[in-house]
Amino acid sequence: MDVHDTGSDDDGVGAAPSVARLLLELRANTSVDVKPAGRSIQIRPQGARNIAVNIHPGGVDIAVARNQADEVAGTIYGATVIDPDDPVPFVSVDAGLIDTNYDAILAAAVQAVELRKSGPPKTPRTAATRAPAAPKAAKATTRSTRPAPRPDQPICPACKQYELLASGECPSGYC
Repeated sequence: MDVHDTGSDDDGVGAAPSVARLLLELRANTSVDVKPAGRSIQIRPQGARNIAVNIHPGGVDIAVARNQADEVAGTIYGATVIDPDDPVPFVSVDAGLIDTNYDAILAAAVQAVELRKSGPPKTPRTAATRAPAAPKAAKATTRSTRPAPRPDQPICPACKQYELLASGECPSGYC
């Protein structure tokens, strides 16, 4: 048994041999950080926070560029695109299809690590996504608007501890 528990268990918790081989070959091809998270393993470029490949009991999820999602999913038999509208969608492959598509999955995983090394995608801001600039007059009024100072409440002359109520009595009830 190694650190990532790649041995086979009866309940299917351990990684399949093809997944272990994928992880080892991915480490050999690129520099990656491997982080176990629950029952899954997250693979990231070394020193990066972005997930490139997520290996879980249900299969493998591979990050792809938005404009290449359908192309990469087409090269892997049985793959589906998860959230194609996300800036970085993932291509998901079921665990049963990893052996038959191993070479394509390895190539896509290496591309995913290279893609995620550059960080989050740089989406150009259009006029529709930009927030409208606030008028300068509105900025001036927000700066000068302050709450009015509260008047000092008279303090009980007998106990000198509590502020008097509006009726002029001490709230302690003993004075």
